[in-house]
Amino acid sequence: PSFHNPRGKTEITINPKSIITSSHIIMNKLRSIILAFTALTATVASAENMFATVLGKTEDETKEKIEKIWSHFFTPGDITKYEADGQRSIYYLTDNDKAYIMDTGNNDVRTEGMSYGMMISVQLDKRNEFDKLWKWSKDHMAYSDDSPWSGYFCWQCAPDGTKIGTSNASDGELYYVTSLFLAGKRWNEPRYIDEANDILRKIMTKDGKTTGVYDLFDRDHNLITFVPDNVGHRFTDPSYQLPAFLDYWAVTAATDREFWKEAANAARNHLIESAHPVTGLHPDYSNYDGSPYRWPHAGYDTSVYMYDAIRCAMNIGMDYYLTGKDKSRQSDVMKRMLAFFKNDGFTHGHFPVDGSKPFGRYSRGMDGSNAVGAIALAKSDDPDERALAAEFIQRLWDTEPPTGKYRYYEGMVYFLSMLHLSGYFTLDL
Repeated sequence: PSFHNPRGKTEITINPKSIITSSHIIMNKLRSIILAFTALTATVASAENMFATVLGKTEDETKEKIEKIWSHFFTPGDITKYEADGQRSIYYLTDNDKAYIMDTGNNDVRTEGMSYGMMISVQLDKRNEFDKLWKWSKDHMAYSDDSPWSGYFCWQCAPDGTKIGTSNASDGELYYVTSLFLAGKRWNEPRYIDEANDILRKIMTKDGKTTGVYDLFDRDHNLITFVPDNVGHRFTDPSYQLPAFLDYWAVTAATDREFWKEAANAARNHLIESAHPVTGLHPDYSNYDGSPYRWPHAGYDTSVYMYDAIRCAMNIGMDYYLTGKDKSRQSDVMKRMLAFFKNDGFTHGHFPVDGSKPFGRYSRGMDGSNAVGAIALAKSDDPDERALAAEFIQRLWDTEPPTGKYRYYEGMVYFLSMLHLSGYFTLDL
């Protein structure tokens, strides 16, 4: 496979012959194109190969590694063997020009994985895979226009497309919308941008008091809801805080730009406020003030660092290099967090946020996310901090992608992290 390298950009051109003569269609298309070009110059995003900067790896070595990881996860798999030892793929084709990402650990398809797959595909210029995943998402996960959930996507489906879940999972919409905006720019296709804006219009104009389905973001706190239903809209999830994406929406979305700017700031603050002051660890779920939240309906203690929370380091590191708007506080959190994991010997994966009573294993997803967070220390004036960052970045480089039954979640976080560290992730396509 070959990939477009974001460090070597190409000109985007518009063919006048493609503009349809109907006046309202012309205006709609031009409006989408203008929005896309506005984001080209308004985004601070950069793409640096930290494996080269920190470890001295060459561009060819890095490209080869990314190509192997793509082949590992996205070579179409045999669904009858998805649970077998040694299986690599999480990408499965259907017989009608669609594809889905399988949560091999839970035997289902989730908006998390589908939207991650679309983000990975657009970053690596893989339009065929992007379109197949998006078509499956729209055909099977999108709620109908006559549903109170219109605009949202069912968070959990069976591989045959049957809806299992009865709500969304809010991080899915974040990745769906951002990947669609990027796809519109990358492939000069306004349709994707229109679809992203249509999603935002629908999910930010809900009458929750009447229907029980609320806006994706709580407008009193400017923060994303855990789930925008009668219960889930009252708290959030630190790993859903993606300020770099929201800053991007603030210069790309057709509406609510001032709100998205405020939401980006709120998300950025929440990543700091929800981090423990000593360990730097985040809880899986949190109240809007950043304090850990134990949801009584979950099957485990959601106030601990467990599953979702491993992504917080990735979100912090991503925002650090894409926007650079909160470098001092982000460096401080990452210094505490990385030192904590190093002192634990890279052994455990689950903790109360104060670091006591560890259990579970340190995972390859954590290797990935923590290495992205290490970007915040990689160019520190303090040589000890630089050395700490280099250790985490080296660990990721040396880590092989997971195989077998539980390859999905670790693998997706690992792959996204590799894109961030290699310079293959950008908001400036």
